[in-house]
Amino acid sequence: MFRRARRIVVKVGSQLLAGETGLNREFILNVASQIAKLKEAGREVILVSSGAVLAGIKALGFNRKPFSLAEKQALSAIGQPYLLAEYRRAFKEFGVEVAQVLLTAEDLRSKERFLNARNTFESLLKFGVVPIVNENDTVSTEEIQIGDNDNLSAHVSVVVEAELLIMLTTAKGIYDKDPLKNPDARLIPVVEDERELFRVCDFSCKTSFGTGGMGTKVEAALKAVKKGIPVIVAGGNEDNVLQRIVNGERLGTLFLPKKVLRAKGYRILYLMEPKGKIFVDRGAEEAIVNFGKSLLSKGIKHWEGEFRKGDAVEVYSERGELIGKGISRCSSSEIEKKKVCIHRDDFVLIKEGV
Repeated sequence: MFRRARRIVVKVGSQLLAGETGLNREFILNVASQIAKLKEAGREVILVSSGAVLAGIKALGFNRKPFSLAEKQALSAIGQPYLLAEYRRAFKEFGVEVAQVLLTAEDLRSKERFLNARNTFESLLKFGVVPIVNENDTVSTEEIQIGDNDNLSAHVSVVVEAELLIMLTTAKGIYDKDPLKNPDARLIPVVEDERELFRVCDFSCKTSFGTGGMGTKVEAALKAVKKGIPVIVAGGNEDNVLQRIVNGERLGTLFLPKKVLRAKGYRILYLMEPKGKIFVDRGAEEAIVNFGKSLLSKGIKHWEGEFRKGDAVEVYSERGELIGKGISRCSSSEIEKKKVCIHRDDFVLIKEGV
């Protein structure tokens, strides 16, 4: 299935990178070796790596995660140079150059910055360089935080138009419950219906150093597949896991692609922070959901929050059900003066037909 996948994003989590006294050099060398082999086979690889905060924790001899955003930012600033140095040393063994790319959500929200990021990745890949991506924790505030590298890997996959996202973890895939605590835990080989997945699975477990457990991986995978990108969550400690996956071996959990979102729709739905809520009447709801019409001001019952023209807002039915999310063509103070509040080209539907 993936033999023709030319551009691949690989995500590595903190737990895989954690060694007894610092970063796990053996694992980093192993990942570098596998990626170098993929490159030799003519594939382009972007690596999204956690580990900066972990490296900072180890450097200072801490035995806990940071309590506050400020602590996380400080530890990331300390650890990021260590992390990149380890990757550079490992990739150098195989004659591969690397580049550091640090992103925030703000870099991906606007079309201009989104395209600038894409162009940077294109140039790096043209040079034969492996981009190593992390969130720019040292400058991130709550408003521009992506929050975890699972979701970052999905966003990066969309930016670079990847043909496959591989998320490596300490588990062998997605299980219906925590396999460390439940010997009867069952591996989910394929995910086609996300509703069925959440019905049978418990994703409440979190890791000691990572920002989230399997829940964030599932959340990220479901984002990528809606842009048409297949996702595999697999065990990072499996022998030659990357080569085996691209050669067609069934490992881990495969999330099948759906491709229901354009790049613009993806940015609206997953990257733009909603600044307000708009509640619409039954007629407007039917026009939007069943016929793909724009949201007219006359169909708005009321709204919450203060927002400006160009801000993202959530649209709800008068019963309080989320219908979708879009970019407002007016400020909250101008709603009654404008004919069109959200144009259909700037709206992403979430609710199914009514």
